[in-house]
Amino acid sequence: MKLFRSSTIQRPLALRLTLIAVAAALAVSALASAAFTMALDDSVASGLVTFLTFGGLAALTAGVVAWELASLRTCPRCGIENASRLQACTACGYDLRARPRYACTEGHVAYHPGLCDCGRRLLELRPSSIGRHLVRAFLLAVAVFAIAILIDALLTYGGS
Repeated sequence: MKLFRSSTIQRPLALRLTLIAVAAALAVSALASAAFTMALDDSVASGLVTFLTFGGLAALTAGVVAWELASLRTCPRCGIENASRLQACTACGYDLRARPRYACTEGHVAYHPGLCDCGRRLLELRPSSIGRHLVRAFLLAVAVFAIAILIDALLTYGGS
């Protein structure tokens, strides 16, 4: 098992997709910043600060998302970048769509069934369900927003 991910030289498709996503995010941010600067009749310096702030955030987010989506094309067993993640790895035959993983009771992870290097039987790992976590995170965000609105209302109208 590899301890570190592949470098960018071994992953030209991931690098290309990341650069395209970052450039697109910067272009959209530049156009939006120019439009808001003209609409609000602001100075060029204010528009530049807006672009640097929001363009940087958009580019960083787009780059991370593109890199992570491109990493789904990389085989975890051999590290080769494949053209599609909907088929088997071209080098070792690993099923990239299902991505089966196995672990022994000691926590050693492998990508094929059988026995672990420590001699224990490998059990198939089930993918974790993130739907419940997404709903909880959304409800927490709504609750925090509602509390902030309530505090604002109490401070604004409660004091008079």
